[in-house]
Amino acid sequence: MQPENAILQSTAESFVGLGEVVKSASALESLDDIDRGQVQQHFPNQLQGQSVQNHCQVFVEKKMNLTLTPISSAREGGAVTTNNNTINRSARSNAFVAVAEGRDQSKGSFAVAVMHLRSLQIELCQFVDSAEFTRLKARIQVADPQEIILAESCNEKGSSTVLADALRTHFNWANLSLVHRRYFNAAQGVQLIEHLGNKEVSHLNSSVFEKDLCMSACAALLKFVEHIQNVCFYAHSLQINYCPIEDCCIMDIGSWQNLELMEQSKNKPSLLSLINFTLTSNGFRMLRSNVLQPCANEASIRQRREAVTDLVQDQHLFEKLRQLLSRMHDLDGLLTVYVQTPKETTVQTAENLIKQLLRLYQTLSMVQSLHNILKEAELDSQLLKDKRESLADPRLTQIIDLLEEHIDPCVLKAAKKNSIALRNQKCYAIKNKISVKLDLARRTYEELLNDIRENFSSKDNVRIAFSISRGFHFVWVCRDPLRAILPPIFIREVRNRASITFTSRNMIRYNDRVEQAVAEVMIATNVIALDILEQIRPLVACLYRAMDTISTIDFVCSLAMYSVSAETVCPITGNQIVIQKGCHPLLNLKSSREVVANDTYLTVDARFAIITGPNMTGKSTYLKQVCQLCILSQIGCFIPAEFAIIPGSKFAFYVSIIITSNSIVNLYYKRQRNLLKFACKLPYSIISCDSSFISLNSRIICKQGNKFPLPVLRQIFSRIGHNDCLEKNQSAFAVEMTEMASILQYADEQSLVVIDELARSTSVEEGIGMSYAISESLLKKKVILLSLRDSIAKHLK
Repeated sequence: MQPENAILQSTAESFVGLGEVVKSASALESLDDIDRGQVQQHFPNQLQGQSVQNHCQVFVEKKMNLTLTPISSAREGGAVTTNNNTINRSARSNAFVAVAEGRDQSKGSFAVAVMHLRSLQIELCQFVDSAEFTRLKARIQVADPQEIILAESCNEKGSSTVLADALRTHFNWANLSLVHRRYFNAAQGVQLIEHLGNKEVSHLNSSVFEKDLCMSACAALLKFVEHIQNVCFYAHSLQINYCPIEDCCIMDIGSWQNLELMEQSKNKPSLLSLINFTLTSNGFRMLRSNVLQPCANEASIRQRREAVTDLVQDQHLFEKLRQLLSRMHDLDGLLTVYVQTPKETTVQTAENLIKQLLRLYQTLSMVQSLHNILKEAELDSQLLKDKRESLADPRLTQIIDLLEEHIDPCVLKAAKKNSIALRNQKCYAIKNKISVKLDLARRTYEELLNDIRENFSSKDNVRIAFSISRGFHFVWVCRDPLRAILPPIFIREVRNRASITFTSRNMIRYNDRVEQAVAEVMIATNVIALDILEQIRPLVACLYRAMDTISTIDFVCSLAMYSVSAETVCPITGNQIVIQKGCHPLLNLKSSREVVANDTYLTVDARFAIITGPNMTGKSTYLKQVCQLCILSQIGCFIPAEFAIIPGSKFAFYVSIIITSNSIVNLYYKRQRNLLKFACKLPYSIISCDSSFISLNSRIICKQGNKFPLPVLRQIFSRIGHNDCLEKNQSAFAVEMTEMASILQYADEQSLVVIDELARSTSVEEGIGMSYAISESLLKKKVILLSLRDSIAKHLK
């Protein structure tokens, strides 16, 4: 046995660092053959029911002198921030959409029910749409769903199959699910809304319950979500709202792309990315919805402008609000555990529940600070005053007091935010001496951690690390990880550029015992957390209001941030469009050259405008500028100009612009001055005028009221671009005429229509005739914004 003793002695002497461990790998392989008595000479007081190999492994790990140094994994918690340039689809695609289509006498009517899984808010709307499903596609695109639910119609020959094919083609990223038509039951939808809806925060009147399509879509949506998500909703726990389409400015998806409202690529900015300074996911969702469907309620627009004005004028208040929002958790994600219950309780659901309670405690503490800031500020905005009152709800204080009775605030003040610290935060979230079972489970967990610290300590470049996926393991930082050789007692090795991670069987045993101890702690904690949850659930309405307040303030702060970052002015609502020295928002941001501002003057008597000029002078850019400034005005934001008037819904104002020739962005650079022409009442009466005439009239109006009025529009249509559509087998001319037919059908007195070079894809003679016919038809509706080629403009002269 002398050779074996010599091997063991050399192994014990050489295990100073991991380099010596590698050299002694062959010796370790023969340790099982060593006589137990001989081994006890080297380890006299250590073998207590352990095998020789296991004990030698412990000896090796002790001689490494490893210390417990947790490795930080992906950080949990913290405020959800949105980037100005890129938006992660997975962060926002959490909506389920159910679509109900009318039949027989209701053919052509559609109802959409949307549920956001994070906030568990349900939005209902019903409207009449065309055969192209323009409004339906726009409404679904705003929701950005991950699942679309339709009634199954495999045995029917009708528009349902056409609708399914259209949605499947257009929303290729979403999963289209066909369910049996019996789930689209209007009577069942009424019962579910009355049972699950919280009347305090839901906005539903009696007329909504008479909309059968809305009720059937809601019924199918709730049943589908309960089945797919495997959850049940508590009674009176959901916020269900009806959103009338009349309160929004409707634009089709083509207009979103033509007017550059949404990002088409990472390198190409959009209006949304330009004004996106939101700090919460719910605030971003509100901003995105308003950009794609601007508000058409004049009172709401006025309140938003007043709120932005307050923040712009009080920079100290603005900075305090932004600082608080950056540290605040989204309440919409917290509400899920309060309004739904999983069908089974696991360690994962228990961990999620205690994590959400901690986040709720942190968020409500900041909500109190938010209320104090608004309370100390001198506010003129009624919107901010209303939100301040909603934060003064005594039920919020009641929830905080309840959480303070059970939650230890010290766990939230931990300096480290790595994986082991976050796990300990959950394990020690509940105060001591509340549950005997929980205290015993924690003691077991503490003893296991102490054993790991005692048995495994560090030396040199080898340490103990912790991660959620691997538990406790070893990390060896070395120069050449790919060539280094580990002894066979170390398993599950992963080689990186600068280190090797591995573990041992003894460490795996410790990890199993630690996981079991954590599970016992979580189960004991879950009992107390469920009791807290039962006391919070009747107060859930105040959490919905607090969530709405936080998202609204974040939305308004984002608008204020853009307003102070550029030279902007607050628009007002009037009966004309008058913009003095207005700039294209995107061009004003990214241009490094001097940008020349442009004027816009459109009134009831000058509602039909023709813009002519050479190629590459920026006529289309000017067209997009007018639309984008109107959109910014209707979401409540300041606009880049010196003066502006936007017509309101009380005035019969109708505008038309005609653009000729190809156009790119060079209008703003000091080149040729464009010639603007305005038609008075009839398309054949043209008044020629240049920008000095427009500026003169703008100054006259400015003197009357030193503010900037712009219109409240109900619809914005655009016909820009001259590409064919291979998917529909349509030429460029066919695409143009199809889109114009839709505009002619739905344009009304409160619509803005922009058309770039009408009838360009056909001959000049045919184009002139079509342009005249379309112009006359739109003039009868008192809303036009057309484009003609130079030859047509010369013909009008």
